[in-house]
Amino acid sequence: MRLLKSFAVSLAFMLVGFSALAQNRELAGVVLDATDFPLVGVAVVVDGTTNGVMTAEDGTFKLTVPGGEVVLSVSSLGYTTKTVTVPAGQDNITIRLEEDTMLLEETVVVGYGTQKKVNLTGAVTSVDDKALADRVSPNLSSMLQGAVPGLSIFTSSGNPGSTGTLQIRGTGSINGGNPLVLIDGVEGEMDRVNPNDVESISVIKDASAAAVYGARAAFGVILITTKKGTDDDGNAVVRYSGRFGWETPTTSTDYETTGYWSAYIHNMFWKADDGTSQYIKYNDYDMRQLLLRINDKTEHPDRPWVTIQNRGGKDKYVYYANTDWYHVLFNDEHPVQQHNISISGGNKKVKYFLSGAYNRQTGIIKVRPDVFQKYNLRSKIDFKINKYIRMSNNTTFYSSVYDYPGVGNVQNAIAYSANHGLACFTPTNPDGTWVYGTDFLGYKVANGRHAFYGNDKNVNLDRKMDFANTTELKITPIKQLTITANYTYRFHQNRNTNRSTALVYSQYPGVLATYTGKGTAGEDSLTETVNSWSYNAANVFATYEDTFKDNHHLTVMAGGNLEYSYRKDLQTIGYNILTEDLNDFDLVGLNGDGIKEFMASGGQSEYALLGFFGRINYDYKGRYLFEVSGRYDGTSRFAKGSRWGLFPSASAGWRISEEEWFAPAKNVVSNLKLRLSYGSLGNQNVAAYKFIRKVQTYDFAGFSFGEGSSTASYTSLSAPNAGDLTWETAEQYNLGVDAGFFKDRLTLTAEAYIRDTKDMLTDGVALPGVYGASEPDMNAADLRTKGYELSIGWRDQVNLFGKSFGYNVGATLSDYRTVITKYDNKEYTFAKDYYEGMVLGEIWGFEIDGLFASDAEAQAYAQEVDLSYINKRLYGGWLAGDPKYVDIDGDGKISVGANSVKNPGDRKILGNSIASLQYGLTAGFDYMGVDFSIFFQGTGNHYWYPNDESMAFWGPYSRPYCTYLPYDFLDNVWSEENPDAYFPRPRAYSAFTSGAPLANVNSRYLQNLRYLRLKNLSVGYTVPMTKKIGIQKLRVYFSGENLAYWSPFKKNSRYIDPEAAFDRVDSSGATTRYNNAFYPWQKTFMFGIDITF
Repeated sequence: MRLLKSFAVSLAFMLVGFSALAQNRELAGVVLDATDFPLVGVAVVVDGTTNGVMTAEDGTFKLTVPGGEVVLSVSSLGYTTKTVTVPAGQDNITIRLEEDTMLLEETVVVGYGTQKKVNLTGAVTSVDDKALADRVSPNLSSMLQGAVPGLSIFTSSGNPGSTGTLQIRGTGSINGGNPLVLIDGVEGEMDRVNPNDVESISVIKDASAAAVYGARAAFGVILITTKKGTDDDGNAVVRYSGRFGWETPTTSTDYETTGYWSAYIHNMFWKADDGTSQYIKYNDYDMRQLLLRINDKTEHPDRPWVTIQNRGGKDKYVYYANTDWYHVLFNDEHPVQQHNISISGGNKKVKYFLSGAYNRQTGIIKVRPDVFQKYNLRSKIDFKINKYIRMSNNTTFYSSVYDYPGVGNVQNAIAYSANHGLACFTPTNPDGTWVYGTDFLGYKVANGRHAFYGNDKNVNLDRKMDFANTTELKITPIKQLTITANYTYRFHQNRNTNRSTALVYSQYPGVLATYTGKGTAGEDSLTETVNSWSYNAANVFATYEDTFKDNHHLTVMAGGNLEYSYRKDLQTIGYNILTEDLNDFDLVGLNGDGIKEFMASGGQSEYALLGFFGRINYDYKGRYLFEVSGRYDGTSRFAKGSRWGLFPSASAGWRISEEEWFAPAKNVVSNLKLRLSYGSLGNQNVAAYKFIRKVQTYDFAGFSFGEGSSTASYTSLSAPNAGDLTWETAEQYNLGVDAGFFKDRLTLTAEAYIRDTKDMLTDGVALPGVYGASEPDMNAADLRTKGYELSIGWRDQVNLFGKSFGYNVGATLSDYRTVITKYDNKEYTFAKDYYEGMVLGEIWGFEIDGLFASDAEAQAYAQEVDLSYINKRLYGGWLAGDPKYVDIDGDGKISVGANSVKNPGDRKILGNSIASLQYGLTAGFDYMGVDFSIFFQGTGNHYWYPNDESMAFWGPYSRPYCTYLPYDFLDNVWSEENPDAYFPRPRAYSAFTSGAPLANVNSRYLQNLRYLRLKNLSVGYTVPMTKKIGIQKLRVYFSGENLAYWSPFKKNSRYIDPEAAFDRVDSSGATTRYNNAFYPWQKTFMFGIDITF
C-alpha cells in the first residue's frame, strides 16, 4: 500500500512537470538596425519580468518564454526601446531598432526658452531628475555639490535647515555676489524647492548664455524647471516616496571625559602662562580625589562626584566628576524622515501636476531636541483654451519651522558651552539645581549654556514662509510664432521669536541665586524679528522659429521684463515679561523706573528693474551655429544718468561631425562640436540707496538727560558718495568642445574661459582730513578669472550571464585662478585688502623650521635673531619645544618689514585659501532589478590657518579652558618625553594673543584642507511582477550622504570637517566666539521606498 502511494505521488509530480514544460517554448530571433546590421548587446526581456537575454555578436538570441502570447521589451543604448508582441505559436522573430533621435532632440532650458542640446553654443550644464532621484540630502544645493563642473557650493553650518552658498566659476567680484536662481522663470531660493519636483536644472555659466538676464546674471544663472502634467488619456499617475533614517556627525565627538586629566591639562597650560597661578583652584587633596575616580565611567556610591565640604568656614560644593559634557548636551545619532507624494496626468486639453512634501530633522541637542520641519506644496495646471491659446498656473508654497532651545540662535549655546565646562564639574547638583558658579573657578561653568538648554522656557522659533504664483498665457497664432505673457507675485517672510529667561542656580548648598540682567544671556526678554519681501514681475516675449529650404533654421526671441521688489524689516524687544509660561508683548512688565521697556528698530527699501532683451539663433543644416543676444537694463539702484546699461553677447559653434567629409569617422566619433562665445554682463547687486547720503539715528550708550532709563538719540551723516557710481561689468570669453564617441557611449565636454570684472566698487580717493569723512565708494577696481572645466562619462550595456547589465562611470574637474588687475594701492601695502597682481585667496605667513630641541638651542637662537615680534605671553623666555621662526630676509630679526608685497619681512606666500580645484567621480550599474550608484566629491589643495578662537583645533593654546578638549590631545603636545609632537610646549593663549608664537600665520600649522568625500552611496531593488496588483513600480533602497572623507587635515584634527574649516567673523571681519565650537556637519543614513501607481 505504501509503495502504491509513493508511485501515485511520483506520477502526479511528473504530470505537473510535463504540463509546465508544455506551457513554455523557446523563442529565437535576431535584432538588426535600420540598415539590417546586426546589433550586439541588445537586451531582450519579457515585459514586466526579469526573464531576458542579451544578443550575441551576430545579433541573435534565444529565450524561453511562456507558450501563449508574449510581449518583449527590446532596448539598447543609442536606440529607441521597442515593445514587440509575439503571438502564440511563433518561435522565430526579426526585430529592427531605430536610432534614438531623442538624443539629438534633447533640449536644455535656457533663458526664456529651450534649445536643442546639440545646438548649444554657450556654456550650459544640465542635470536631470534622475541624477537627483536617490539623493537624501535635505536640500537641493547639497545634491549639486561636485555634480556640475564650475559650480562651487559651500555650506556654512551643519544644523538642520542650513543651506549652501552658490558660486559659478569662482569669485566674480570682491564685493561678493551669488548666481541668479530662477525657478520656473521666477527668482527664488534653490533650497526651498522640493527636490522631487525638479525635472531639470540648467547651470548657465558664460555671458553668452546668460546675456538675456543682463544686470542680474553677472555671477551666472541657475534655471530650475519643475515637473508638469502629461497627456496620458486622462489617467492619473500617483507617486509616493518615504524615507526614514538617522544622522550623525562626520567628525569625532570623542572628548576628554575624566575630571583628573581635564583639570591637570588646563592647569598645566594656565601655569605655563605666568608660572604660578592655577585655572581651577584645586589643591593636592582634590587632585587625589579626582585620580581615585579616573576610571569611573558612572558615579560610584563610594566615590560621589559631588561632595559638600566646609572650606573657609562655609559649606561648598566640591566636584570630582568624570562628565562627558558633549554627550550630556548632544546626541550623536538623531532621526530624520522625508515624505513626498505627487499626482500627475491630463489629456489633450488639461494637464496637471500636484505635489506635497514633508521633511523632519531632529537635531543634536539632547535635553530638548532642536527640530526642523519643512513643508512644500506645488500645483501646476495647464489648459488649452482653444487651438491658439493655452493658459497655465503655477502655485508654490514653502514653510519651515526650526524650534530649538538655548540663547539667541542655535550656534550660541554650542559656542559658549565650549568654555569652562571641565569634566570634573557636573551639570547639576545633587538637589537638581543647576551648576553655574563655583568658588574653585574664576569663570562660570560652561557659561551656563547647559542650564539654558534644560530650561524649557527659553524658546526659539525660526519660521520661514514663501508663496509664489505665476499665471502665464501662450498664444500661437501661427505654427512658427509663440507669444508668451506672464505675471508673478511672490511674498516671502522670515519671522523669528526668541524668549530669554533668567538662570536660577545654586553655588552653595541650599542657597539659590539668579543670573539675569539686560544684555546678558540671562536677560528676561522677548524678541520678535520680521523680515518681509514682496516681489512682482511681468514678462512679455515672442518667439519665432522656422526652417527655410530644409537647411536654414532661424529662431528669434524678443521681449521685455519689469520687476519690483519691496522689503521691510522690523524688530521689537520687550523686557521684564510678567510670566515665563506665555510669550506676548502684552505681558511686558515695569522696570525699576516704573515704565514698560521696549526697543524697536527696522527699515524698508525697494527697487525696480526694467529690461528689454532679445536673442537670434541661426544654424545651417545643424552644422554651423550662430547666436547673438543682449539686454538693455535700467535699475533704480543707481542715480539718474547711470541707471541704464547695454549687455550684448555673441557665440558660434561648428558641428564638425555633421560635415560630409567626417562621415567615415562617425562610427568612432559620433559627435564633435567646437564653441566660442563672448558676452558682457552687469551687476546691480549693491546696497539699497548706495548713491544717496543717508542720515542715520543712533542711541547713546547710557546718556538719558536724567529722564528715566530711556537713552537719548543722535544722528549721523554717512560718508559722501561718488557722483558717477554705476554698474560693475563682467566681460567673458568661453571656448568649448563637445564630443561623443561610439554612439555617445563615451562623452566629453571641455571648457576654457576668461572673465574680466571691471569697475568693481571699492574705496575711492581719500578725502582731506579736514573733511571729516571716510573716502566714498567708487568704481575703481578690476579682476580677471581664468579657468577650465572638464566632464567625461561612459555608459553602456553588456551581456552578463545572459542578462542585461547596464553601467556608467563619470568624472568632472574644474579649476580657476583670480587675479586683481586694478586697485588703488600703489605702495602694495598689506594694510589694504588688495593690490594689483594679487591672487585672490593667497596666504602670507612665516616659515617655521621645527621646534627647538633644547633650551640652549632656543636661547642661542634668541640671541642671534630678534624674536620680539612673536614673544608675547612667553613666560620663561624661549625654551625647548617652542617654534623656531626662520629669518628669511637675513636681517637678524623676525618682522613684517614694511608690511608690503615689496618688503614683507620674513613672510612669504604659503598657499591659497580658495578651494578652486574641485572634482566629482560617479559610477553605477543596474542588473536584474538591482541598482547601485556611488558618488565621490572632492577638492584640491587649499589652506586654512586656524584662527585665534578655533579651540577645536588649538585646544588650550587658544583659550585655556576647553569644555570639548580632544581626548588624545596630550599625545600631540611637546614634552621631553614626546619631542616629535606636532604642537609646541604648553603655553596658554599662545594662539590667542596677538604677537604670541602661534598667533601669526606660519608654515607648520597651516592646514591643507583638500579632501575626497564619499558624497552618496545608493543601493536599490525594484520588485518585479507588481503590475498585476496595480502597482506600476515598487522600489526599496538604502541611500547615504556624506558617509566618509579623506583629508591630510584629518591627521592634525579629527574634530573639524574640512568644509567647516573657515573663519566665522562679524561685520567688521573680526573672528567671533562662534569659532570655539559649532554645529557639526552631518552624515545621513536613510532607508526608503518609492511606489508608483
